[in-house]
Amino acid sequence: MGGAERELDSLEARLIDAVERLGDAGRAMLRDAAKREGLSVTQAQLLLRVTSPTAGPQSTGSFARWLEVSAPTVSDAAAALVRKGLLESVPDLADSRRSSWVPTGLGGEVAERLHGWRDPLTAGLSAGSPQDRATALRVLLGTIASLNRTGRITVARTCLTCRFLSDEHPDGRAGEWCGLLEAPLGAADLRVDCPEHESAAR
Repeated sequence: MGGAERELDSLEARLIDAVERLGDAGRAMLRDAAKREGLSVTQAQLLLRVTSPTAGPQSTGSFARWLEVSAPTVSDAAAALVRKGLLESVPDLADSRRSSWVPTGLGGEVAERLHGWRDPLTAGLSAGSPQDRATALRVLLGTIASLNRTGRITVARTCLTCRFLSDEHPDGRAGEWCGLLEAPLGAADLRVDCPEHESAAR
């Protein structure tokens, strides 16, 4: 086997192929779920994000960065969701120039149904051992952190990109530690989307 063939068949290449395959499947499942609700994929993503308990501060810009789309695309999707009675715009009491989107009762019901797109992936992942799942999470979050440091992923509110993360405990023992929670972090404890996240200096 030549060098190029070995590179294409490396463990890293196979992992990338596997992640890409899962991404393709996930996008297809989300697209099907959105279609059943009469939504575009972007509208579905925005509704899911607005209703997420970890969404954090809401603004067109923050949603655009999270979804990796333009601000006008987010505005168009939000306007469509408002017209469909799934979102409403609520003025910010602290700043009259700002407003937030909140789900209507119907919007919450639709978001709950949309969450089901993940069920087949959840079933597949449950076949692995807890240790294997934790290791996979650690590896994937490490890759996300690397891409965030080089600017290829603009929003990464993960433990591995947070200023509160330390690689040792206060008593000097080795192991990752969250300075905000004041608690140790095992691989299975790492968060993908933390509302208290504060970016570490790159």
